[in-house]
Amino acid sequence: MNPMINCPKCSSEVLVETPALGNIPLDVCPACSGIWFEKGELEALLRQSQGGGQADLGLIDPKPEGHDCPACKAKMSRGGLVNPLLLVDKCQVCEGVWLDARELALVKKLLGLSGGESGVNVARPAAVPAAPEPRDPKLILIKIVAAGCAIAGLVGVSYQMYLYFSPAEAVSRAPSIGRAVLSVLLFAGGVLALNWGKEDRWR
Repeated sequence: MNPMINCPKCSSEVLVETPALGNIPLDVCPACSGIWFEKGELEALLRQSQGGGQADLGLIDPKPEGHDCPACKAKMSRGGLVNPLLLVDKCQVCEGVWLDARELALVKKLLGLSGGESGVNVARPAAVPAAPEPRDPKLILIKIVAAGCAIAGLVGVSYQMYLYFSPAEAVSRAPSIGRAVLSVLLFAGGVLALNWGKEDRWR
């Protein structure tokens, strides 16, 4: 199986590998249940079915109207498979075959085969969580400095309030408006720096 190949019909869906059909590792779309057969896989699966033998799986009256090949990205041909009315996509470059849901059952019915599975549903693989972005050491340092400023400002404001509300004879110095303003600015600046751009910058 080619790693991470997309469904030729559901371009946003990644095909999921499954051995559910005859223990052959086929690629199935979790959305439309279409099946991608690499070269020789469809023949091998049909041989495993009851009474399976060699079958001519060349396209009847192929036309370059198919989807893009999920494996090699070439334009696939669209033509009849086994019967002119059963139109499927086949890549003439890598010889892979795309069957929509229920078309495998029609192929086997036209060939007179009755054994084995004729379809499979798969679940989308669980999404892999994205790795967290590395933290910028400079931003961490800025946060530490901002936290220090906020704490120093809070201590300074608290001390000036203590001096202001305490009796004059109980303290050794008077409150200072300049120190109080500086403490408020330190506290406010530190808090703003901690919260500024919090959603985008501080991660």
